[in-house]
Amino acid sequence: MRVTFACALLLAGCSTDFTPQTCSVDNDCGTGLVCETQGTANVCVHASDAPLVIGESAPISGTNQALGTGMKLGIELAFDEQNAKGGIRGRMLQLDFRDDAYQPMLAEQNARALTDAQTMANMAPRCPSSSAMIANNTPVSTTALARGPNAVIALLGSVGTPTMLRAAPIAVETGTVFFGAFTGATTVLRDTTCAACSKYIFNVRASYAQEARATMELFKKKGVTDYTRVISFDQNDTYGDAGYNGLVQAYTDVMGQAPGGSGIVRFRYTRNDDTSVPAQVAAAESYLANLLNSTSGTVTVGVMMTDTYGAGGDFIIALRNWQFANDSQQSSLMKATRLKFQFSNVSFVGPNALSDKLVAAGTVANASIPYTQDVVVSQVVPNYQSDSSDVVVSYNKLIAAKGAKPGFTSLEGYVAARVFIAGLLAHQGPFTADSLVSTFESLPDLSLGIGATSGFSTDNHQYSNSVWGTSIQADGSFKNLYFWSAGIPIQFFE
Repeated sequence: MRVTFACALLLAGCSTDFTPQTCSVDNDCGTGLVCETQGTANVCVHASDAPLVIGESAPISGTNQALGTGMKLGIELAFDEQNAKGGIRGRMLQLDFRDDAYQPMLAEQNARALTDAQTMANMAPRCPSSSAMIANNTPVSTTALARGPNAVIALLGSVGTPTMLRAAPIAVETGTVFFGAFTGATTVLRDTTCAACSKYIFNVRASYAQEARATMELFKKKGVTDYTRVISFDQNDTYGDAGYNGLVQAYTDVMGQAPGGSGIVRFRYTRNDDTSVPAQVAAAESYLANLLNSTSGTVTVGVMMTDTYGAGGDFIIALRNWQFANDSQQSSLMKATRLKFQFSNVSFVGPNALSDKLVAAGTVANASIPYTQDVVVSQVVPNYQSDSSDVVVSYNKLIAAKGAKPGFTSLEGYVAARVFIAGLLAHQGPFTADSLVSTFESLPDLSLGIGATSGFSTDNHQYSNSVWGTSIQADGSFKNLYFWSAGIPIQFFE
């Protein structure tokens, strides 16, 4: 950071041998001063000369722009709220935002720019995730990377699994904190891919595996009896894999091992290409027709959707239209009366955008039921429309004052930023990645209202383990359906 030292222009002029006061923590400095690293020394500087710049890469253009727009909005709400309170002991929070359009290579470029990544020629990467071919079959770097002088202090609120898999290795390789990503993926974020470098990664939300477990318990309650009646609709990339793998494990845990390996059929669309959905709809219709033809009575099918709002909405609408169509299959299969659906989308779908799409579609022809019927979203934050916890109340006040439309994605951004800010407030010395790691690991449950088991520790870098199931109503609102948390029996509200 640039620091300007000023002195009064007296007759004798400014002294040329001025030495700033050294320090260890902010309390060592006087009013309006904070302790920051300058060169190799920690010195007292004016807080106004030491803003805290945090980076974010997310999509605010392209097919899935609503996801990044919401996450960015939530973070900005939290930053503005804290800055109005005086920042972090006088330091203002600044967001350096870059649009990646939900494109992995753009996300990697943004991560390099935000960390001011410097290539260390002839030096091997220190983190195995850097040279591993975990996405696009290409390592992010074959040499070590170092943080440059213009690096942000952390990357916050990355959006998406395929984008995260290109950005997170850059962050940890450069020794930059990667905090509160908007993805529940296991690879890199929640496994040993990064080895010792995983210390720089902090998750706030529950994982996709946990959402899948809650979803499978929901399916069981709704009458799904075996693996042939479970369908995965997912994105054809690492995001879809994360959801599907979680679903397979959840089925094993809840229902028992499916014959022949996973056994669960999946239909996959192409990222950022909603025109790829109709072919998957046709394949799903064929599967369902065979299922109805080979069984008798009512058939309840659980559809777990690891998707985004455009593709997910198209899939639901098309399947409903097929179910109630007056075609040749209706008389032979009795689709309208025998087939029961339970759709469950993971939180990344963009719940509000999905709701808007289904409500706009109206009602199913020949059935007069809304497209929203039996559509659930497994949320990783409480229901902002009905919850009274501290974090939700604060969020609703801020979003109303801004005149913006509330939503689950912006609430997740706000929650992630609130936890991040709590760590900054608890931190006492100069802000370095390694010292921040220690501070975050000591951060307890902040009583925000996002689960009784919340908090970080040296061996736990995931703050929340809770999932809230919400069903979309005909008017687009969200009704609480269940609450699930690791180690606690699922609670249904209907």
